[in-house]
Amino acid sequence: MPRLISDLKGYLYISFLFIISLLLAVLIYGKKPLHLFVNQFNTPFQDVFFKYYTNFGDGLFAIIILIILLFFINFRDFFIGLATFLISGILSQVLKKIFFSDQLRPSKCFDSNELHYVKGVVLHSFNSFPSGHSTTAFAIFLFLAYVIKNKFVQVVFAIMACLTAYSRVYLSQHFFIDVAAGGVIGIASFFLSFAIFNPIKKECFDKKLKIFTKPL
Repeated sequence: MPRLISDLKGYLYISFLFIISLLLAVLIYGKKPLHLFVNQFNTPFQDVFFKYYTNFGDGLFAIIILIILLFFINFRDFFIGLATFLISGILSQVLKKIFFSDQLRPSKCFDSNELHYVKGVVLHSFNSFPSGHSTTAFAIFLFLAYVIKNKFVQVVFAIMACLTAYSRVYLSQHFFIDVAAGGVIGIASFFLSFAIFNPIKKECFDKKLKIFTKPL
C-alpha cells in the first residue's frame, strides 16, 4: 500500500489539497455563507461548461469507462475498478438516503432570488450530503490514474475530479462540505478495493479479455 500511495502521490496531493481547502473554508465561513459568496462568481461560459462537464461524475460515465477498459487491462485491475465504482456508489447512497436524508440542497436553503441558477438544470431538493457525482468522479479518475501510471496524467485526472466536484457547487446542487465528503469516500473506496483484490493469488486475474480466439 505505501508503494501504491507513492505511485499516486500526484493525484492524491492535488485531491487532498482541494478537499482540505474546502473543509477549512466551510469551517471558517460556514457552508451557507460560503455557498452564497461563491455563487456570485458566474459567467455565461461557466454556465454552459459546468452544465455539461458535471456529467463526468455521472454513474453512466463510470460504467462506460469500465466497459472500455475491460478490453485493455487485466481482470484484477478491472475488478478493482468495478469494486471502486460499486463501493463508492453504495456508501454514498447509504449515507445520502439513510443517515443524512434530512440534509437539504442549496435550492431549498435559500430564496430563489438569492442564487444564480443555470438554465436547463433540474435542481434537486433533498439528500445533499454527500455528493454522489463527486464521489464517483474522485473514485473513477483515481482508478484511471492507477491504470495509466503517468505522473502528468495523474495531475490532469486530479484536476478533472476537482472540477467535477466544483461543478456541483456551481450548479447549486451541493454545498462544498458535500463534495469534500464525496471526494474522501471516492478515494477511500479505491484503496479499499485495491486491498481486497490485489492480494488474490489467481493466475486468471492477471489475464486479459480475449475478444477473438481465432483469426477472422
